[in-house]
Order: sequence, then structure tokens, then C-alpha cells
Amino acid sequence: MELVERYLNAVRFWLPRAQEDDIIAELGEDLRSQIEDRESALGRSLTEDELAAILKKRGNPMRVASHYLPQRYLIGPPLYPAFMAVVRLVIIWILLPICILVAAPIAIATAADPTVAGIKAVWDTAMGCVFALGVITLVFAIIERHPIRELEDWDPRKLPKVPVRPLKPLSDPKPVDRVTAIVEMVLGTLFSVIFLHFIWFQSSFDFGNAHITLAPAWRQVAWPMLLIFLSGIPIGWISLAFRGNTRLRSGMRMAVDVASLVVLGVLANGGPLITLSFRNLAPAQMAEAAKWTNTGLRITLAAVAVAMLVDLIQEGVRYVHARRSA
Repeated sequence: MELVERYLNAVRFWLPRAQEDDIIAELGEDLRSQIEDRESALGRSLTEDELAAILKKRGNPMRVASHYLPQRYLIGPPLYPAFMAVVRLVIIWILLPICILVAAPIAIATAADPTVAGIKAVWDTAMGCVFALGVITLVFAIIERHPIRELEDWDPRKLPKVPVRPLKPLSDPKPVDRVTAIVEMVLGTLFSVIFLHFIWFQSSFDFGNAHITLAPAWRQVAWPMLLIFLSGIPIGWISLAFRGNTRLRSGMRMAVDVASLVVLGVLANGGPLITLSFRNLAPAQMAEAAKWTNTGLRITLAAVAVAMLVDLIQEGVRYVHARRSA
């Protein structure tokens, strides 16, 4: 049985010290029972090759040991849908469009060597995606190891009542699902960090031969914008901790939407949003480039304002229906 002992010792190497004796005893008993059954069937002792075949069938020692260990994930199955939703939103719908449609064209158009600038733009875009993915993964890994208590310790008696009404409302006041709440918290944290880095601590940016300076209006709304971004954290937490209180969440969302519309109005009426300067362009060309860039930013602000207005109406309807069904 020396071969069996060597096998068990190899499995022991990969086991935690606190559990290794119990696991090895259980595994050893199982293997010896299997060997005895085989020897009884053959009417003789097993050869070394036959023992090796049984152990090989059982599996590699490291793989066998892993079956006795708790399964560990960087981001487990419960959080994975929320993780993928945040990754798609930040990288596919925010980061890539900004890099491809804004930063890269400016860098290529103003560079002395467009080919080199294009390669650098692709590299910077890839590194930006890697950095964003790393930050998102870090946030979700922290949540995975320090789970939100509401997800682990929940009381069925606190589930919201089923509203009774003859007609289905335009907006169902059912609680927001956990994935949406977690996404709100993660995005609130991520956007706040991005805002602090790129707008709070910086007011100008260089893209090769182009220099972009933010208008003073951005400083005027800096505090409100930071609070708006940070609001995603308490709103997401309330959605998790007080799932039945739809009115509280909708009320906070409406307040944030109103504040966002006010901030967008201040920016829209504050003159040019950015100032552009290029080292290799004539003043007339710089003025034209600045004009169209500011026009594009104003269109973006208008689209965001429409989205905020739609959300304000939806949350208002949810608030009214939740109040009626209370």
C-alpha cells in the first residue's frame, strides 16, 4: 500500500491544515475499501500497475484536493450579471464612444504624423478599457468578499405586499431588483472617482497638438455634479436595505433628476463649454473646430436632459402608484 500512502500524502499537500487529517482519513478509507473489493473479486492482491490504474482513475492529487475545498470566485455567480452590466455600460457605451468619436479624431487631425497618432490612440483606448475593467473588477471583488448584509440576511416577512388594483398601472411600483441596485452603487462610485480626477483636479487636457480647457461654468456646478454622482450610492443602498419602500427611492431619484436638469441648464446657458487651441492650425480653423465641438457637447447635454426628464416622469408615476397601494 505504499503507493496509496504516497498518493494520500500528495493530496494532503494541497489541503488546509485544519481539515487535512479528516479528509485524508475519509479518502484513505474509501480507496482501501475500493482496493479490497477489487482484490476480493480477483482473489489475489493487486499489482502495482493495477493500484496505479485505480489511483489514476481517482484523479490528480491537486484536482482531488480541490473537490474538498470551498469554491472561490473573484466574482461569484450572484454578482456576475451586475458585473457584466456595468462593464458593458462603462466600456462599450461610454468609454469606447468617447475615445473613438472624440479623443482619437482630435489626436489624429492635429498630429504631425497621423499614422503614429492613430496607433497611439488605439493603444490609449485599449489601456483605458483595461484600466476601467480593472477598477470595476476590483470594486466587485471587494463586494464579493464583503457582501452586502441584505443579500445574505433577509427576512421574508419584509417582502413588499402584492398591490391589489383593477388595472395595471403605467409604472409598476415593485421594488428595484438587486442587480440594478448594485449597478447604481458601483456606477455612483466609479463616476465620482472619474469626475474628481478629470474635472475636479484638472481643468485642461492635452491631446497631442490639441489643448482643451474647460469653461468656468464647470467649476460653478462642480459641487452639485459631485453630489449627483455620489447619490447613486445611497439610492442603491436604499433599494437593497429598504426594498419595500418604493416611495423613498422614487422621491430621491426625482430630487436627483431635478438637480441634474438644473445643472444641465446652467451648463447650457454658460456660453462655450470648452476652449480649444491647436499648435498647427490657423485661428479661423481653431474657431471652427471649437464651434462644432461645443455644438456636439450641447447636443449631448440635450440628450442627457431628455433622459433625465423621462426618468423624472417615470419615477413620479411610480411614486404616485406606490403611495396609492400603500
